[in-house]
Amino acid sequence: MALLPLLSQALRPRSLLSSMRTLSLAAAPRLLPTSHIRSLSQSAPQPRHTCLHGGCCRPRVAVAVKAFPAQQQQTRGMKVHSAIRKRCEHCMIVRRKANKRKVGYRYVICSANPRHKQRQGFVKQRANPQG
Repeated sequence: MALLPLLSQALRPRSLLSSMRTLSLAAAPRLLPTSHIRSLSQSAPQPRHTCLHGGCCRPRVAVAVKAFPAQQQQTRGMKVHSAIRKRCEHCMIVRRKANKRKVGYRYVICSANPRHKQRQGFVKQRANPQG
């Protein structure tokens, strides 16, 4: 009960400035229970930041995501053989890129396994510069 007269005396306006202080939120007296107030020695330890550029303070999850990007499907070319053949029952031999003057190429296309793609052709001999 001894706090009640002190509190009422502190809130009593003496001038315009003091009345403005009482209306502001910062000047209002706060009575907090002492059980909720922690001193600096009792506070939870905070991690110390020693970096200046901010690179090491990023979350570990974001680093793990960047380290292992999603795998992309690799697009394969096709094998060039002088004699092409079917490798499974899904392989089909087709003739493409043919026109009036050119016979075209024979291809093997496979709907089941893209590794079976082949094109009939031959390896060009390099010109021998010595003779």
